[in-house]
Amino acid sequence: MFMPADRRNAIVTGSAGGLGRALAVRLAREGRRIALVDIDEARNRETLAAVVAAGGEGRCERVDVADPEQWQALHDRLRADWPTLDLLINNAGIAGAGDVGEFPLASWEQMLDVNLRSTIHGCHTFAAWLKENPRGAHVVNTASFAAFACFPGMAAYNVTKAGVLALSETLRCEWGPHRIGVTVVCPGFFPTGLLQSALMQTQQQRDFAEQAMRESSISADDVAAVALEAVARNQLYVVLPARPRLFWRLKRFVPRWFSKYITRRYQELLDAAK
Repeated sequence: MFMPADRRNAIVTGSAGGLGRALAVRLAREGRRIALVDIDEARNRETLAAVVAAGGEGRCERVDVADPEQWQALHDRLRADWPTLDLLINNAGIAGAGDVGEFPLASWEQMLDVNLRSTIHGCHTFAAWLKENPRGAHVVNTASFAAFACFPGMAAYNVTKAGVLALSETLRCEWGPHRIGVTVVCPGFFPTGLLQSALMQTQQQRDFAEQAMRESSISADDVAAVALEAVARNQLYVVLPARPRLFWRLKRFVPRWFSKYITRRYQELLDAAK
């Protein structure tokens, strides 16, 4: 079994803020070399400064994660400079909410590109290099508790995150023989800048998300800490905090009851909005 201290080189997408930045700073405290991958160059440079201050080594990489050619170019640049790739964190994502039939198809495509296809591109592009690592390697994919809760009014987001969850579960079995661990992170709401770029159909949906973030019991740093502990233990699922873990268990063990509960709660929200 490979040990966390053996992993030196890491890629973190969506590193310009939120969970991506928190993950990068925690990795920096371990002395990692980190490729900070984001399309927001200015904020990504702020993350780089935080990484260096924390004792790590970093480089900013401007990549549109929806573009497979840019993924390949990133691969080629890193492979020219690094002997191995030890940790790939597919964290880039955008939020959104809207009813099926009303949420624009263009917004569906954007969410599929950034949330799901980017994770596929990352795993596909770096698969061979990860497998070559003699010490073993690890992949972390950021999903959401929406991947299994599947709340109404969030179909596009639910679909993309459920896809990330399914991909991660598949890779866990597929890449295990190659000594590549896989962790999928499914957090509930926590404060980030994610809503700044969110694709929301209504102001009510935005207000609900903002309130849920304000009332959250966890921070981005909390999620990062638990996620990296899971990497050290080679743990597949990270579901937090307590309420999402409860939803996860209810969905698994009493799915019919859970579906009725979600439907009833959604109707209550619709009635309250009238």
